Amino acid sequence: MKEIIRKDISNLAIKLIEKLSNLNLKISFAESITGGLFASSLTKEKDASKIFFLGLIVYSDETKINLLGVSKDTIKTHSAYSIETVEEMLLGLKKISQADIIISVSGIAGPIKINDHEIGETYLGIMIHDQTKVIKKIFTGDRETIQLEIVKFGFTQILNSLL
Repeated sequence: MKEIIRKDISNLAIKLIEKLSNLNLKISFAESITGGLFASSLTKEKDASKIFFLGLIVYSDETKINLLGVSKDTIKTHSAYSIETVEEMLLGLKKISQADIIISVSGIAGPIKINDHEIGETYLGIMIHDQTKVIKKIFTGDRETIQLEIVKFGFTQILNSLL
């Protein structure tokens, strides 16, 4: 199952590189739950350097706050696993990356739920030329499967947003 998802991710990454190259667009990532898997999946493919601008792994609340400017109050009030946090991650990354497409992601990969957040609960932020959307989705499986499914879903969402 994981090998199939990895192959799907590779195919999507190739399509994304081609699409962004043709549009002369750059992409940046601020990743928490995926721990760099978006950036890694993209850079495994040839010509990624044409479109990849910046990748940050902001796994801790401190890095979200100190690197991306996420408000402590936002994390305290809404948690690191929220639409509000992911929106602030997008805005912070936009300030430092200057890419055309900004992606942020946070969530719970497990193995246990945290407070009222379920395992697999994920928030994916996509900003394309200042048009922003945040998608909440629940993924299932073990940690690795959840992370792989998030990247597959994310690449699909980005491509669909560019149609």
